Amino acid sequence: MLIREWIEPEEGQGWRYLHSACKGCDFFWHYHPEYELTFAFGGRGRRYIGSDAEDFGALDLALVAPNQPHTWHYPEAGQGNEVSVVFFTLEWLRALAGNGAPELAALCQWLEQIKCGVVFSAELTRRLAPSFARLHTLRGLARLSCLFEILAELQHDPGLRLLQGYSAEVEDRRLAAALAFLQEHYTRAVTLEEIAEAARSSPATVKRLFATQMRTSFSDLLAQLRIGHACNLLIGGEQSIPALAQASGFPTHSQFYRKFAELKGCSPAAYRKQHTRVRSPIAQKLPA
Repeated sequence: MLIREWIEPEEGQGWRYLHSACKGCDFFWHYHPEYELTFAFGGRGRRYIGSDAEDFGALDLALVAPNQPHTWHYPEAGQGNEVSVVFFTLEWLRALAGNGAPELAALCQWLEQIKCGVVFSAELTRRLAPSFARLHTLRGLARLSCLFEILAELQHDPGLRLLQGYSAEVEDRRLAAALAFLQEHYTRAVTLEEIAEAARSSPATVKRLFATQMRTSFSDLLAQLRIGHACNLLIGGEQSIPALAQASGFPTHSQFYRKFAELKGCSPAAYRKQHTRVRSPIAQKLPA
């Protein structure tokens, strides 16, 4: 099933960084309107971007274009699977380039030509590994500077491979309006009738659009959005689980626990412990 993932940047930022360490990585076929730069290390699996599928080794670096279906899949659980991900938009970089940072113009032009994605060479990936280690530990202006250093290197990789694929961008205006309304209101009680009104369609039509174009149901998509939001809260803060269940839009705690276990295969507490445990620096885990 192809899922539209919602990326919520930090307040006031035009980009977002996430780091995850896990025993395995399930197949999660999804897309979003942001660029995604993914640096995976410590594990082996298969990378899917659009119609391209390729096995990857201990180090992997790829850029996913907006609205391209993708996933990284580790078929066998391991102890060292880690991934650092940067989400950003071309609009953010264009705004900077047009307001005092013309040095970014060339990067913007390069990104414009990428319609599916890019897989970078093993040489560049190894060279940028320490930069991703610094990106993980730095904060504030130093982290932003490190990000720009990484982005500046990408377009100069002679061994990069441009990918060909298809876009999952929503073209039906009714469905786009329905998804936009759902994105804005999923943390509160929301009904199919409200979504249909926002899409200027009947509830039956909206159900059909979800089924045919998103290959999911309204209730399933709503639950996935809420669980995704809850996962961000579990990783990024110390809010109590009942409080974050309510903040994610679940009407009852029991429904939240049941749906979380169904979609994530573990309890919220176990998920938080797995993803926020104290770890040694990334640089210590990078292959020599």
